[in-house]
Amino acid sequence: MTLDFPAGPAPAPFFGENRTATLIEDLATKGWAHATGALPGDLVTSLRDRLEVLFEEGELARARIGRGETETRANSIRQTEIAWLTGEHPAERQFLGGTEALRLEINRALFAGLFEFEAHFARYPAGGHYARHLDAFADRPRDRIVSLVAWLNADWQDGDGGELDVWTGPDDHGHPVATLAPRGGDLLLMMSETIPHAVRATAVPRLGLAGWFRVNPGVGGVLDPAA
Repeated sequence: MTLDFPAGPAPAPFFGENRTATLIEDLATKGWAHATGALPGDLVTSLRDRLEVLFEEGELARARIGRGETETRANSIRQTEIAWLTGEHPAERQFLGGTEALRLEINRALFAGLFEFEAHFARYPAGGHYARHLDAFADRPRDRIVSLVAWLNADWQDGDGGELDVWTGPDDHGHPVATLAPRGGDLLLMMSETIPHAVRATAVPRLGLAGWFRVNPGVGGVLDPAA
């Protein structure tokens, strides 16, 4: 289903105007931007609780690779479970309000023409991982433009694994330019078509959200279910 941004008053941003501007500037110049403590602590807790309830109730589905006929469940590439945000839960609505404020600011600063946002919860079990990849679909370029990752883990420790490696571009096959610990409340933006990234194997369950700002609406009113 297509996700509508919360209606009513102007959406509340995750953080102040200056920090938002710095984040967008990094996105424009480097292709990626990282903000620590971006999400309010109470929102992180509420979203984490929501994800845990979905997991306990069996509402998470094994994430797949690709779309349509190319879709697979290749554990060698990706091992995680997901549930799409619907906006029905208060914490989801608050999060979507923050991403809507961010969408408007990115459009204003970069003339990006971002049209909508889709996101899912992601729970990596112990041993879960995601091999190096780009978020954009090869058969639908200029669809997903900016990727967003937000982490929900509590008290993440060195040795827990699950770090996210970031490279500067598709032709960069050297060491990652950044290796980011998935600490609760931190947020990452990346250009979906140009910034490769990978999730290292995690030693404990790793909780977060992954989302994409798009320039095209879902086909037939349906977002890509297998992304």
